[in-house]
Formats: sequence, C-alpha cells, structure tokens
Amino acid sequence: MTLRPDQISDKGQRWIIEACGYPRAGWQVVGFAGDHPGAVQISDAIAKAPGCTSTRIRDSKASPCA
Repeated sequence: MTLRPDQISDKGQRWIIEACGYPRAGWQVVGFAGDHPGAVQISDAIAKAPGCTSTRIRDSKASPCA
C-alpha cells in the first residue's frame, strides 16, 4: 500500500504512540494523538493486539536528551 504525502506524518499532533511486537517485531509508531488522554486510549487499544508485548507514549515536544 502506498500512502499519499498528505496521509503521512502526525499533522502537528503532540503525542506519539509506539508498540513493540505489533504490527512487526521491534518498536513501531502506531499512532498520534493531540492530547494525552487520547494517547492513553490509543495505547490501551493497541496493547490488546495480537503480538503486542508493550506500548509507550512519547511527547514529541520533549527534548530528545531529557
């Protein structure tokens, strides 16, 4: 499947949701959210996917060295 350029990226949303083991081995970005409660909701749903061993939520506005 090929995505158009307007379908790629987070569109300025702050929270990045990542999953380990879903949809592939290793950590993968699986979603973006504009607020933390929304990110938690996405993370909780993805955690139920087959093969998913853990999820994490990252703040895209935080310093990468923090």
